Amino acid sequence: MKTYQRISIATWLCLLVMATATTLAQQLDVVADVVQFRSSGAESQWELHYSFSDTTLRYVVAPSGFVAEMLCTVTVRKDTQIVAADQWIAAAESGTNNVVHSRYYSGIRTLVLPPGQFTVYFEATDVHDPVKKSTVTFTTNVPAVSARASMSDVMFVMPRSAAQSPQFMRAGQPCDPNPRHELVGVTPALCMYAEFYNAKLAGLDTSYAEITVFNNVRDEELTLYVPIVGVSNHLAIREEYPLENLRTGVYTLRMRFMAKDKSTVLDSREERFYVINPAQPPEQQQLVTEDEDFQASEWSITTGERLKLELELCEVLATKGELETKSQCTDERSQQRLLYRFWKIRDTDESTPANERLDEFRKMYTRAQAYYSSPTYRDGWRSDRGAILLKYGLPTQVEQFIQNTDTKSYEIWFYQHIQGGAYFYFVDITLQQNLKLVHSTVIGNVNQPNWYNLYAKAYEPNPNPSNKLRPNQR
Repeated sequence: MKTYQRISIATWLCLLVMATATTLAQQLDVVADVVQFRSSGAESQWELHYSFSDTTLRYVVAPSGFVAEMLCTVTVRKDTQIVAADQWIAAAESGTNNVVHSRYYSGIRTLVLPPGQFTVYFEATDVHDPVKKSTVTFTTNVPAVSARASMSDVMFVMPRSAAQSPQFMRAGQPCDPNPRHELVGVTPALCMYAEFYNAKLAGLDTSYAEITVFNNVRDEELTLYVPIVGVSNHLAIREEYPLENLRTGVYTLRMRFMAKDKSTVLDSREERFYVINPAQPPEQQQLVTEDEDFQASEWSITTGERLKLELELCEVLATKGELETKSQCTDERSQQRLLYRFWKIRDTDESTPANERLDEFRKMYTRAQAYYSSPTYRDGWRSDRGAILLKYGLPTQVEQFIQNTDTKSYEIWFYQHIQGGAYFYFVDITLQQNLKLVHSTVIGNVNQPNWYNLYAKAYEPNPNPSNKLRPNQR
């Protein structure tokens, strides 16, 4: 049937329309979600799941009642070349011209795309009121098909009781799309569909889908293990869980493809979703000014060696412009303010008290300090592996090769969410437990496709390559 990874940018897209000086454009209530599944061959089944409110379009008289229509266009480009395109009409019907909101209309449009990074242009226009027009542009990464045990994106679906169309059946189960990721009502239910690939090829007679729900401060609310039944290279699950005890708010769903031991992670996906439960209102938050927020933050009291360390650590993620700004901040207060703004703009959800990106960064720092220290780098985060861990997080997969008579120790890290799938190669060149980054498929990193012959061979051509053959020193 289909592929795997969600696009590297946020895939829950609110389609907005911008007002111009000459046209008083109006916003259409339209959202879209991009989901990928494995297809046959090397291509992927790329799906655009869209949803629009029954009150967002203008209704006109039809032979039976009233009808509203929305013209939708999606174009996928590689540079200036059109790779794929689609155009369709999405319609809504009503018995009256004065529609009161009662439902959302949903649909799925499918494109078959080769591996690569593309730019997607989506446009939706009210056919009977062209002033209402929503457009959005985003990038999408289509990963290459591999023989690794992997999983598809997580598809949010409507509850079985709300299923309305047999055309959305998958694996014999109703899977009406829920691209809004909204769970609404006094008995909201988390409903999802996912596919798992290459279990048979990987020799997995037993495997599990680990389903975990986190709240907005990353506290665990729910964890379940669902057996993935069958030995095949294409398996699927369709699950539904009541969440009536969760307050209205933003949550994160993490689904991981696990081996039989329930500790080995084969693949993983995360998606944000929204609970709207009138019986469980959200906890109220007090609005504060930026200065009050800074004064209440940890950065206002970060001084001395701790401040110096935090400034060094931020260089791992900093842009060129941020590095230039940092060089100009010479006094303590300006450095504290710089760190406050640096991490604030990287906060993935400013509505929560926690900074999820900073929390994850610090987890990687702790891990790097524990695992990657060496005689060369007492601080493991300063090593090449530590820096990559801080910048990109935990790899999807790590392959480790120990030293033998012919080969030095080396590791291969694979990240599925970077540029459609990216590799980093580290070698213990000097045999001092300090693995250097010698090659990467990520644009802008050290690039040496002949890394194995140059660095990993223990005695050929030279156990200690000359400086011109060494990777860039950090």
